[in-house]
Amino acid sequence: MGRQLHVIGLISGGKDSFFSLLHCIANGHTITALANLSPPSHALGDDDLNSFMYQTVGHTLIPLYSLLLPVPLYRQEISGTALDQAKEYHATPEDQLPRDGTIRAADAYEETESMMALLHRIKSHHQEVNAVCSGAILSSYQRTRIESVALRMQLTPLAPLWQYPVLPSPAPRPDGLLEDMAAVGLDARIIKVASGGLDEDLLLRNVCAEATRRILTKAMKRFGGSVLGEGGEFETFVVDGPEFFSKGVLDIKEQDGKIIQGGGGEAWMTFAGSVIKWKDGEQGKERNWLGKLRIPDLLDMAFKRLLDALDNEARCNKLPPISLPTILSIPGRYKRLDQSNISTGKHTVRIVNMCAPSKGDGADKQMHMIGHKLTCTLGQELQQSFHDIVFATILLRSMDDFHAVNQVYSAIFSSGPNPPARVTVACADGLPDGVNVMISFIVSQRSRILREYLHVQSMSYWTPANIGPYSQAISVPLGVDDKSKIVYVAGQIPLVPAAMEIVHRDLLADGPAPSTKNGGFRLQTTLALQHLWRIGKAMCVGWWIGAVAFLVSGKDDPRQKARTTALAWKMIHEQGDDAGSPSETDTDAPDFDVWEQYHNKSWEPVARDEDRTLPDFSQVSVVGTNRSGFDHAGSAIPPFFAVEVEQLPRESEVEWQGLGLSQSSLKLFETVSENGITITVCSVGSNETVFGFIGLSMETAIQVDLAAQIQHALAILYKRCEIFGSIGGHQTIYTTHKIDPSDDGLNAQSVPCKSVWNIDGESLDAAMIVEFEL
Repeated sequence: MGRQLHVIGLISGGKDSFFSLLHCIANGHTITALANLSPPSHALGDDDLNSFMYQTVGHTLIPLYSLLLPVPLYRQEISGTALDQAKEYHATPEDQLPRDGTIRAADAYEETESMMALLHRIKSHHQEVNAVCSGAILSSYQRTRIESVALRMQLTPLAPLWQYPVLPSPAPRPDGLLEDMAAVGLDARIIKVASGGLDEDLLLRNVCAEATRRILTKAMKRFGGSVLGEGGEFETFVVDGPEFFSKGVLDIKEQDGKIIQGGGGEAWMTFAGSVIKWKDGEQGKERNWLGKLRIPDLLDMAFKRLLDALDNEARCNKLPPISLPTILSIPGRYKRLDQSNISTGKHTVRIVNMCAPSKGDGADKQMHMIGHKLTCTLGQELQQSFHDIVFATILLRSMDDFHAVNQVYSAIFSSGPNPPARVTVACADGLPDGVNVMISFIVSQRSRILREYLHVQSMSYWTPANIGPYSQAISVPLGVDDKSKIVYVAGQIPLVPAAMEIVHRDLLADGPAPSTKNGGFRLQTTLALQHLWRIGKAMCVGWWIGAVAFLVSGKDDPRQKARTTALAWKMIHEQGDDAGSPSETDTDAPDFDVWEQYHNKSWEPVARDEDRTLPDFSQVSVVGTNRSGFDHAGSAIPPFFAVEVEQLPRESEVEWQGLGLSQSSLKLFETVSENGITITVCSVGSNETVFGFIGLSMETAIQVDLAAQIQHALAILYKRCEIFGSIGGHQTIYTTHKIDPSDDGLNAQSVPCKSVWNIDGESLDAAMIVEFEL
């Protein structure tokens, strides 16, 4: 269990907000206060505000909660309207409610900012609060706005139900969340219907009841929509349930209100009042709901099988210890520290190995200087902005500097809602002398409006919330067809999402596995890889172009760790992915977002999860054989390298970084080998982009110029790619050879490391990834 938080619960009266609070309690948090946003007094009447952000139907019943619930309830009137209707939210000074007495027209405010005033008032009465909880499930529109307000108030955002429909479940089904609510005794009455197949006969029925769930499932299957009501198909009001309703229940009846008919088949209820039925003492003390509340398993079924397979492999196949060559210092091929290395492609620019112009300063001061240098490079040389950076590779001398560097880095990227995805590792003395921070950036010259972002900052059961200023993933169009995209995924470490702590064996639902050496590492490998997978699926990744597993240097044999990660990569592709797709309807699939359907005019439904898997072998063909259009696992494995570094964030032992491909085909060329050089080539789409993955092995007894060996490998790669009519390209080198930045030469991004390994567990002197944009 992670840090125990004092939580403000955002409630609308609906089922999701109350059920989220039960999960907060189950995870050891304390509910300190409840918060509700209500319609302005001048708007009171029979109409539902139909706010983009807040549920207002049933608002007249909310005051009764203050008589029933054991924690204080605070309310605030909603000011303004939905001025910013984008899916992602970034507050501007014009959006925010003025505190200097300035008066503007009511519709001149962004309605999201009403929450800020309410939370400020609660914090003034409860200084211990440090978190805010919402019932967001699939709506990025709602989640990003709550996160924006929470983080500006230094509150940890919690969204326990985020992506809940795709989390492991004993019997995956569209109404699974409603079934889980029924199991703990939640009684939420439908008070509004607004979808085909739903009529006023459903009003006041318990949405969690089995008969109601059957009606909803049948209607949504026929007319489309979310069984959970995530698209506004219906609204609910909680009248009874565990923990909060220990004193009594709301007994709302049809005669207590009236039914209002709206346009398009909408119908909702308004209430003049209700009766409270008080519970006796014994009934009110009942707390056995905790044993009935289903907590999603940490691992999907596919990844449970993967962990079992890795454990079995470790017991059956022991590797003898080996000695590795020490890091060599060779003549460098890099520009001076006061210059920017820029690699320019057709649609992408790489700013590589950027350091502070002077040595010896602390890491935070060096980060400040890098920020200034980056501003000049983007504005003066590239005519781009910080918003065009889609990925960053941060190399530190010591992970002890992570916090200080992160604070400066955060300020640099504070001007927008979606900072770049990134990976952060510590390389110790592999960095140039006097350099404590070195960063490489990928800058996209494609239109920003065609990009897609995943930037989840709320704690949930799904994947870890961001622990820094970065997005989990950003996708960028490959060419004129904006549906085919490259997906940059941030490095994933094995944090337990609900606790934000590094995983250990005791956290598995089935209890600790048999004690075996490196058992913790295998679990970390599996969980971090699952994070990569879930993010990939949320971004519609059908195939991985390639992946790198970063390993921590230590007393354990790095070859065993490299072999474990390589086996994990092979096995998850060989067994295929049958996990994470429980939904039977388009709208409860993880790629469905209600904002997209109802407010984005260009929205089009994507393939259902059961029709789109990761890996999707139908996207891949292998050139050089007669095989193409694979429909079974094990036919092809994306390129992979394992890289040993000094340290990783949060003392993790492994970090997975992947490059994904969305809605596009890929040709994978047979690997060629020549004089210690192995090359795998893949082309994406209609050959818009070509990637080369190069492994370099040299005779350790002979001092060899690594740069010359790299140039020889590139010559082979260019010859291999002559059919595409391309030379040059962006280069990333993972090398065991120490960087010396004294000379000009290769314009490559460099990651110094302790050891490098290929997918067969063989040690390399360097690994290289080359990207050509055609």
